[in-house]
Amino acid sequence: MYRLSTPLERVKGIGEALNAKFTEYGIKNVKDLLLHTPLRYEDRSARTQIADLKPGELVTLTGKIIKPHNFYRGRRSIQSATLVDESGKVKLMWFNNPHVIDRFTVAADFLVSGKLGDRGTIVQPTVESFKQDGNTIHTGRLVPVYSAIPDIPAGTLRKILKEVADHVTIDEDSLANSGVDLSHFSSLEESLRQLHFPESETKITTSRERLALEELVQLILHSLALKEQWRSLNKAVAVPLPPKNLTTGLPFELTGAQQRSLGEILADMNKTVPMNRLLLGDVGSGKTAVAGLASREVLKQNLHACLVTPTQILAEQHAKSLQLLFPELKIELMTAQTAKKVVISNTPTLFIGTHAILSRLSDIEPGLLIYDEQHRFGVQQRSATFPLKRQPHLLTLTATPIPRTLLLTIFSHLSLSVIDELPPGRKPVKSWLVPNKKRVEAYHWIAKELHQHKPAQALVICPFIDTSKAAAFENVAAAKTLYDELRKLYAKPKQKDQKVTLALLHGRMSKKEQQAVTTELFAQQIDILVTTPIVEVGLDLPAADIIVIETAERFGLASLHQLRGRVGRAGQQAYCLLFTPSTAENVTERLTKFCETTNGLELAEQDLQRRGAGDIFGTQQHGLDQLVFANWTNLELVTQAKRLADHLIQTKPSWQSPLAELFSAHRNDEQIPLAN
Repeated sequence: MYRLSTPLERVKGIGEALNAKFTEYGIKNVKDLLLHTPLRYEDRSARTQIADLKPGELVTLTGKIIKPHNFYRGRRSIQSATLVDESGKVKLMWFNNPHVIDRFTVAADFLVSGKLGDRGTIVQPTVESFKQDGNTIHTGRLVPVYSAIPDIPAGTLRKILKEVADHVTIDEDSLANSGVDLSHFSSLEESLRQLHFPESETKITTSRERLALEELVQLILHSLALKEQWRSLNKAVAVPLPPKNLTTGLPFELTGAQQRSLGEILADMNKTVPMNRLLLGDVGSGKTAVAGLASREVLKQNLHACLVTPTQILAEQHAKSLQLLFPELKIELMTAQTAKKVVISNTPTLFIGTHAILSRLSDIEPGLLIYDEQHRFGVQQRSATFPLKRQPHLLTLTATPIPRTLLLTIFSHLSLSVIDELPPGRKPVKSWLVPNKKRVEAYHWIAKELHQHKPAQALVICPFIDTSKAAAFENVAAAKTLYDELRKLYAKPKQKDQKVTLALLHGRMSKKEQQAVTTELFAQQIDILVTTPIVEVGLDLPAADIIVIETAERFGLASLHQLRGRVGRAGQQAYCLLFTPSTAENVTERLTKFCETTNGLELAEQDLQRRGAGDIFGTQQHGLDQLVFANWTNLELVTQAKRLADHLIQTKPSWQSPLAELFSAHRNDEQIPLAN
């Protein structure tokens, strides 16, 4: 029997030379070898007789091999033989494999797997000695296919893995003796066996599910350990709870959800344990006002606060809106151009800006650090606050929980507050998927609608700035091209109510050009803005009541939902029009579902199911996306793992999976991210 820690040199069939090859590849013990998992499986289980062979079918035959022969055609060596069974015979052929025929000198039965070619020959078949117990390795079963290891033949690798899988024993503390009923799962060692040499396709699924459960539980426990480690960090400054008339002076009443979320935030900040909370709410639900109220309480204690945004446009928007809401606060805008020049005084200040703020955190030493739209910052950017003299309270704002945030919520890394109601009078945006044949008509309708409901504005979103020359992207809408097309469309309006003012905004424009356009926008001198997703977390235009999203299939549902949230923010009825050149049924179904759904959480889950948790927003997130066996779309298994982890915390708090090293090798935990 072998344990997971058994060195490979002690495995039957592995000599000094073979062990050196495995070691060079990074495989040193039984566990390393078992975790060299199959890429796929070939179904060689179909048995037939030679007389029933059909060209192109992968089958396994049983018989005797006669007339083995080796010859040359030019410099190429060719090996041939004949397989005979009671129903007939068939020719076998190999290329440059002279040793294959050596074994056929023994009068024995063989199993042969392969496909009959057009000329009645099976080329490059796999051959294995017949065994009475049927315990085959290379033929007559679902056969694992592995990624190649240099200088180790595929058959040798498979043979060694079969030896190890059949004789491995795991006696470490595992989920099997955790005290939880897992009778519907196989043991860990049986799952590893079935993963490599499955008895059926169902066994592949169930074995991976058992290993996925092991991985998820380990990750959840690791996550909770990080949370405890977070609690042990340098103590934060406790902010006293304010009097009940906290919202005095605001031009509006907070919704019940805002009040509840604010109360949770203030209760967290009243402790010396640093807060690490996610504030979730749709665009326009009032997250910024809640963040501003929390910041005001921090400033009252002669502490600074920081609000970090992904774009300069959004930073400027927040600075203006928060200064209007809280005129008594000192607010300092900090961007890449101004960050180094800003003087940090003792006067309590709310610093608002882009990631440039992070380079000055050690100077600011904030009592509260707020990230807006956290998924737009790289993990390393969000970790850049170390080292600080004291730990700030952390608040992360997001309009729609992207899959990664959803996962972290499940994993309890962050405390969660949800603003699940919109301010009074806010109407749901009416969304339509517009057929291409009505495209021009739709743009004329937009012009007429803008005239009838002045002040009103429309946003037209294109995925690209310029038209792509790549064949795969030639139909993706480009802002510059569409801007020119719309200028021509509206150049000679048929009616007065179709005359509009157009403008273009995109990320390659200079800051000065962008500023000029946004100034005209807020002055309502522009009717239709053609732009890119730069506005997804940017412009807050109260007059905007129509948004058009071109090539909508290029966007995730979460992105579409955030873009849709850019309109109707002043309480007016707003509209979202989707255009797509695609006629694929799945595209139409997905976009139609988006038009029918206004709940951001539902859309986020659909994104998770459809696209997984990787780089939905363009940049891969470290850590939780890099799974070995698990799949985040299996929410039922994730939930089961969470319950199991909760049980282990109570009964076996020191539990470690025997495969823990593998799972941890796929994470980036050099430092604890401040806002995961």
